[in-house]
Amino acid sequence: MTLFIRLDKKCEWVARGAAIASGSGAIEKVSEDLKEIDWEGDVVALIPGEKVLVTTAKIPSRQSRHIAQALPYAVEEKLAVDIETCHFALGEKNQLGEFVVCINAREDMREYLSQLKDVDLEPAVVTVDTLIAPKGQKTSITIEGGKAHIRTSDQTGFCAPITQLAMVVGLIKESNDIDLYVPASKIDQLGIEIAEMETKSSVTVHAQKEEGLEALVEYYSGNELNLLQGDFQVSSKITPDKAVWGVAKILAVSTLVLYLCLLFAKGIFLDYKASHYSDEVSALFKDVYPGDQNVRDIRRTWTARLSGTGDDGNFLQIFRDTALYLPGTGISLDNVNYNKSRGELVIQVGADRPETLVNFSATLNKVGLNAEIGTISQQEGSVRGSLKIKSLGD
Repeated sequence: MTLFIRLDKKCEWVARGAAIASGSGAIEKVSEDLKEIDWEGDVVALIPGEKVLVTTAKIPSRQSRHIAQALPYAVEEKLAVDIETCHFALGEKNQLGEFVVCINAREDMREYLSQLKDVDLEPAVVTVDTLIAPKGQKTSITIEGGKAHIRTSDQTGFCAPITQLAMVVGLIKESNDIDLYVPASKIDQLGIEIAEMETKSSVTVHAQKEEGLEALVEYYSGNELNLLQGDFQVSSKITPDKAVWGVAKILAVSTLVLYLCLLFAKGIFLDYKASHYSDEVSALFKDVYPGDQNVRDIRRTWTARLSGTGDDGNFLQIFRDTALYLPGTGISLDNVNYNKSRGELVIQVGADRPETLVNFSATLNKVGLNAEIGTISQQEGSVRGSLKIKSLGD
């Protein structure tokens, strides 16, 4: 469950989870109300939009330390007070490449955090209520109580009384197209203000079921600018859900590291086996062809020896075509001979019955080979036989 609490002389709060609860009053009364609903979860503190300046700053540096140092001086001209009395919170860059910045009084920040501490509430986020209002690529206005939260396309925003809404809209540079979010019960009451806005802009009205802070917190995303920076930065408590995800991340990383180690070990093993087989092949080649010395490519030399050239035969081609149809036939290969002068492959095979050899011979003839059965001998429970196989043109 997340607790949203707007800090002021009269605080407002909304607890959202499986159920929704809300209330208002002095901070002490809020504390008592929360005990009654047995609340537990994260705290998001909201500062009224009229007490925070949300603006932008152009800072060319890319280093965080330099940006933090330059920030107060980059916005100094926009302030009517001494920068030493201000708290600056830096956000992300907008589509124009400018940093979104929140500025409010240091003394106000101390008072807000002191209020929460007195009732044992430690916020994970402190943001501006205007910044949780809906935003988009055009101007968005959200009506809440007697004020309007206005979000502009540069990701900043400000708060204004409803009575001044039409005038404020006229001052916005990009006000040709406006999304207006209004509680359904107040659309008729704001008919005059909406009509005045429509004389200057194209207005799309979005009716909301909820009113007040309950309607506003529905748009909270968790990506809003957090004012807990600099001197006011605090370490937030890890909730059980976050702890579970933390363990899951550690487990995932550990599994990945183990998998990579296994792949590395497998690579070493396969390299060893390849080297071992290479030595065996070299030894066998030297045993079969003792006259060949300093052969660089054993595979190519051996292939040439076996296959021959010109009219000497095509052993490898015939053997490859024959072996292709052996799997699944139930035939076992016992011996292989090749008559180079006749270009004839003779194989000694075993099977469970004579029909198996006959069918295999027929299959080879169908695929372009010239196969005939040489001999078949019946044994107990099996048959042995020979097949003579040539290329079709031989």
